[in-house]
Amino acid sequence: MGEIKPHVVAVPSLAQGHLIPFLQLAKLLASCGGFTVSFITTPGNAKRLQPEVEGSNLDIRLVPIPLPPIDGVPPGTDSTDNVPMHVVPLLFAASHKLAAAFQEWLDEQMKSTSPVCCIIVDMTTGWARSAGGNLGIPSVAFYTCGAFALSLMHSVFNRKSRGDEDELFEVSELIFGLKLRRSELSVSWRDPESHPLWDFLREELNGSLEGLGIIINTFYELESRAVDYIGSLTGNPVWKIGPLLPHAVLDQTGKDRRKIRSRGKSADIDEDECLRWLDSRRPNSVIFVCLGSQFFLNENQICALGSGLESSGQAFVWAIRCRTSQTDLKGCKETEVGLAEGFVERTRERGLIIWGWAPQLLILSHPSVGAFLSHCGWNSTLESISVGVPMITWPMFAEQPFNSKLLVERLGIAIQICLDVRGIPDEGEVRRAITVLLAEEEGKTMRGRANALSKVAKMAVDKEGSSYINLESFVQEMQKLHHNLVVLPHVNGYNE
Repeated sequence: MGEIKPHVVAVPSLAQGHLIPFLQLAKLLASCGGFTVSFITTPGNAKRLQPEVEGSNLDIRLVPIPLPPIDGVPPGTDSTDNVPMHVVPLLFAASHKLAAAFQEWLDEQMKSTSPVCCIIVDMTTGWARSAGGNLGIPSVAFYTCGAFALSLMHSVFNRKSRGDEDELFEVSELIFGLKLRRSELSVSWRDPESHPLWDFLREELNGSLEGLGIIINTFYELESRAVDYIGSLTGNPVWKIGPLLPHAVLDQTGKDRRKIRSRGKSADIDEDECLRWLDSRRPNSVIFVCLGSQFFLNENQICALGSGLESSGQAFVWAIRCRTSQTDLKGCKETEVGLAEGFVERTRERGLIIWGWAPQLLILSHPSVGAFLSHCGWNSTLESISVGVPMITWPMFAEQPFNSKLLVERLGIAIQICLDVRGIPDEGEVRRAITVLLAEEEGKTMRGRANALSKVAKMAVDKEGSSYINLESFVQEMQKLHHNLVVLPHVNGYNE
């Protein structure tokens, strides 16, 4: 029998923004560490991820566990990307319904020839940490947000003062002149007592800091003070291993750009068609508009964005996701989704509309793209930083306002135009921000800062870079756990 490889288990939450970096981490561990990685998710998500896993030729094993019925959630739903915003928290909180089946599966693994040496949990999958604890299996929390956002989340969730709209949230260790007021939080976070899951989220966040250590999808040079602060909170290792992106994105030669393909769901546009359109544009002349996997814009929001894009006179690629009675968005009349009548025809020569999912990395990494209008999710933020594209931000909910603060006030590579999932941007603000980034000197300055950060991000994951060294350290820690488990099978508390 061949040598038994270290076996780790990854347990992400049920959101695209978490599944994607978890799968990228699984690929790293399977390729660089030679690990077996079991990836726990629901059948629908497993089916979606299967082609990417099969194409990797790595020992990543998708383990589908069906999600039982949940009150308030449409039957058959097992991912957050196609449900209304009010359903998203219910799915996050209800993932614990996978716990019993997971415990049974985990018991079987510990009796097998490939026992589990560690469980990598998400912030809201503490039930997996508990299941592992029943068998003496250590856990590590993987945060798919940044260290700065995590620091402020810890401050916000554990604050005692309820305060007024001008209440300041501060973490003294993060001093760089930043001021975050209560009014700058997403609406659902301003009043904890009205948030249905506030206590759950606080308990999950605090519990996730108590494991063997934590992994953060960031690089030290980007958020050094925040990383150090998180380390001081836990007293345990903090492994900074980001940005977690495909090699083709981080390749400093740019030779592999056309190997970049969609992550997560398949794109709703032929990627070669998209590339041909981008190839026809000048460098840094296009704004890419994409507001993430969670959000469906309403007619007023689409109208405001469309008006700003049109009046800017700049070229654009716009991925539109909205709720409509039409099953095929491409068949909709533009006025049915909120666009002004004649918008598509008037902007035909300089606009590319993608009805649904866009190949975001492929678009962002193209030389013609000079600005990115985003919801400021951490995956999108890291992608934009890694390819040196400045941003226009519209943070929608959760920690996204923190990300926007970091980009605008600390890094100086973004302009914020709106706040909250219910916000409606001002057409003039949209036009002004696009014009600044694509046509004015200030935009060139911000692009220069973004390009400098891009170089640092790529150096971090290169050999001997800070994230490369952190990944090696984590792999070594897992190998020690595996050695103890295989050589001394009772040392971790499991007896057959």
